[in-house]
Amino acid sequence: MNLSAPWLQRCLAWRHRLVPWLLEQPGRIPPATPRNLWLLIAAVVATQNLAVFHTSQNANNTVFALLVWGGALICMEDQLETLEPSPSLLSLLLGTVLLILVMARTAVVLHWEGILFALAPVAGVALALLCVRPGGLARFRDPLLSLMMLPAFALLMRVLPEKPISLITARMAGFWISILGYPNEVMERNITLVNGGVEVLGACNGLDMMSQILCVAVIFLLAFPVRSNVSRLVLFLSAPTIGLLCNSIRIAILALCTTAGNGKTSPMFKFFHEDAGSLVFSGVAVFVFGWLYLTLLERELPPLQPQESSDLS
Repeated sequence: MNLSAPWLQRCLAWRHRLVPWLLEQPGRIPPATPRNLWLLIAAVVATQNLAVFHTSQNANNTVFALLVWGGALICMEDQLETLEPSPSLLSLLLGTVLLILVMARTAVVLHWEGILFALAPVAGVALALLCVRPGGLARFRDPLLSLMMLPAFALLMRVLPEKPISLITARMAGFWISILGYPNEVMERNITLVNGGVEVLGACNGLDMMSQILCVAVIFLLAFPVRSNVSRLVLFLSAPTIGLLCNSIRIAILALCTTAGNGKTSPMFKFFHEDAGSLVFSGVAVFVFGWLYLTLLERELPPLQPQESSDLS
């Protein structure tokens, strides 16, 4: 009995703490207003779409889908506080039917399917119809355009020419290797070094990275627009160039791995060749593009007035 007394005392102490905590929780749960219910539905739809990307696509596509949904959220961030869903009966029925169809079709995607990329903007339209009348869809223009970057990415992957990009990537990778002092020879897709080499195939030529950075450029322009046409042109031209440069550095590292004795079965080669290493360079490409974008955006901002400058300090 004496042995169990401390245990009973602990249970009683936890009970006294737990009961007040449980009583406080209902007050912390947001009320079931139309706005909160719409936000909950939107969060569930986005989470389900991202989960399907995670289970059926590579890591690059999953991170890009996350970036697109995040861009859609940023584009409508200033509307969240004043959001008051008031759909008509027609838009409510259309939105519900579309949402059910999208969720059902998305749930059966098991591998690369172009339809998955197209379902995201359809889900966005369905969510918009649950919030406004059909004539009010213009309010969600920027978020819907952001979601359109997913099918745009899939389209770019099919439209952009594979062979010229592969040949340019091989040449650029050979250039980086030469800068490091390693003799190499580039013949078409092949980069040959003294003790190794690689071949730039379509899956490794950086086409996906170039397409992603182009779509990221559109999302940035929607979320944080720049006014200058010259800046827009610079951004659209630099986006695929940055993706191409970053991927060519990755290919150069792969070639150097083979020269150092780390062949295709080595952990180092696999890291830079498969999703993990490719994701690192995609992150670097987005970071470089983001830095360039912020630099151009800051040039358009008016200088701080003396009073504003003193307030910030």
